Amino acid sequence: MDALGVKAMDSVLDFGCGPGFYTIPFAKVAHDVVAVDIQTKMLEKVSKYAERNNVKVRTIQSDGQAIPLPDGSFNIIFLSGVYHEIAEKRVVLTELRRLLKPDGRMIIRERSETGHLAPGRPAIEPGEVSEDLRATGFLVLEPRTDPSDKTATLTMATAN
Repeated sequence: MDALGVKAMDSVLDFGCGPGFYTIPFAKVAHDVVAVDIQTKMLEKVSKYAERNNVKVRTIQSDGQAIPLPDGSFNIIFLSGVYHEIAEKRVVLTELRRLLKPDGRMIIRERSETGHLAPGRPAIEPGEVSEDLRATGFLVLEPRTDPSDKTATLTMATAN
């Protein structure tokens, strides 16, 4: 959470949230957290996890091509380990950009090399992520290694 700079007044969208590994820590800090996943089962897990941790999380089922929320809803949009699975990457990025506040940040965390702990997990080049972000109107900041996992890269971008 420290590396992501989440603050108490932030609104966070956790896209491809899975069972809520990052969603719940976001909800413990930020005032508004929305978890989006394509799988209903994952959203059910997030809801149960949130309840056990006494935090509030809204959930939305979506593939990311159309998310029923107003423009400029979020300070932070976060994707972890899901970007490589998105079929229509630029369509989804365009939708997520619509949801990002003008001064907001998009953060994409992906494995950039295969590690000894997870040898079978897919890796994606940070340059590919940056290229897609630029093509959809984002200003990309220099990708950096995730301090909690040296085999992962954090690619950050802003809407302007």
